[in-house]
Amino acid sequence: MPFPGLESVESANNQFIIEDMSYDHESLQHEFDNLFVSLTDEQCGVYNEINKAAAKGKGGVFFVYGYGGTGKTFLWKALASSIRSKGLIVLNVAFSGIASLLLTGGRTSHSRFKIPLNLTEDSIFSVDPQSEIADLIKQTSLIIWDEAPMIHKHEFEAMDRTFKDILKSDSLFGGKVVVFGGDFNLDKYFLLLPMEADTK
Repeated sequence: MPFPGLESVESANNQFIIEDMSYDHESLQHEFDNLFVSLTDEQCGVYNEINKAAAKGKGGVFFVYGYGGTGKTFLWKALASSIRSKGLIVLNVAFSGIASLLLTGGRTSHSRFKIPLNLTEDSIFSVDPQSEIADLIKQTSLIIWDEAPMIHKHEFEAMDRTFKDILKSDSLFGGKVVVFGGDFNLDKYFLLLPMEADTK
């Protein structure tokens, strides 16, 4: 019988990964089935594009925006339950603690990614590439980041630099699939703007 690889052993001992993979897959599938039938055609189109990118695992960055009450949180729940039901990891984060509480397993972005309070144009997140958080990021299939309009551009730039370093990739955000959402006060409907998403 072959011995497990070092990466498998480290993941098995990583409390962050254990926590994010401890969901009941069967109940999540049931939850997703109930959510999916209630998605509007527009929400369904957004869900399909993001889910396809997450399934391919080749990276992609999306912005989903709309006024409060248009169903963004509902869409986040559908995406998270769908992907988690397959035994994959989804990280739900938001700028504020209140918004993070609306997301299953949600955390504030500063707490999850150890973001410094005072960011500059050269900042990076306080995440050691060999740490358990870095290993969690490596194993993650989708990152949903709510309240994106409240984020300073230095935070996006720091995230890009940090993820590229952790994942040893020159792709945007290290090749991870990231969905930014929030109210940009531009439209009451969902809009999807893929950036560097592999559509092949």
